Amino acid sequence: MMKPQEFLAKYNIDLNKTTSLLSQKGFRLLSEDEINETKEWLANYKLGIDLFPIITNDESDFIAVYTEEPLLDKVALLQHSNLDFTPKFKNINNLINHIKNGIINHDNNWESFDNHFDYPNHTNNQQEKLIIEKLKKNLENKDISSDRYELLTSAIMVFTPYEKIENIYPYLDDKDVFVRQKCVSILGDFYRHEPIKEKIRKTLKTINNEMLAKQVYDGSLVETKKGFWKSLFN
Repeated sequence: MMKPQEFLAKYNIDLNKTTSLLSQKGFRLLSEDEINETKEWLANYKLGIDLFPIITNDESDFIAVYTEEPLLDKVALLQHSNLDFTPKFKNINNLINHIKNGIINHDNNWESFDNHFDYPNHTNNQQEKLIIEKLKKNLENKDISSDRYELLTSAIMVFTPYEKIENIYPYLDDKDVFVRQKCVSILGDFYRHEPIKEKIRKTLKTINNEMLAKQVYDGSLVETKKGFWKSLFN
């Protein structure tokens, strides 16, 4: 198993400077044993793409980096209270810069900073376009696990630039409730996409798990944009 310092060296990240920075901001690198234990836990999820856990806030939340295609180098923020494997950053360097600038704090709801993440993607990018093509190819596997399906589809949605946002509309009717919820959060909370507000409202009503729908309405998704979300239920 790769050690934390070896992993950071791959990205030309100075171990001592990073360790000091993380300590100042309330984070730390996982130990080798913790990495092994966390990877064993991650194996319970059938993602089909390896994740390397590297940073924790010592509050059961950690940051992990994808080490395989088609999500190579992308970074996920894994919170115990709201586990979501969707990529949030292009690479660990971007993530560390956000920690350095205080954009991500160890004791805050990380999702409240989503406007500062690399994803969802605001602009058209050739790299993400190619990744989307790979992700769609992977989705053609009929034996795909539900965990992998949710990861790949949510990645497609966050990599899709706003100018092509209509490409993710079909996910509002997806068979998977997590995918529908993710699409609602991107279109409604993140972009406040008024053109299909009525469709978003109908989608929320069709989510068959009422507690999940309540979580979307009452949770962090509405903290900064309550007016838009409350209007969906009027």
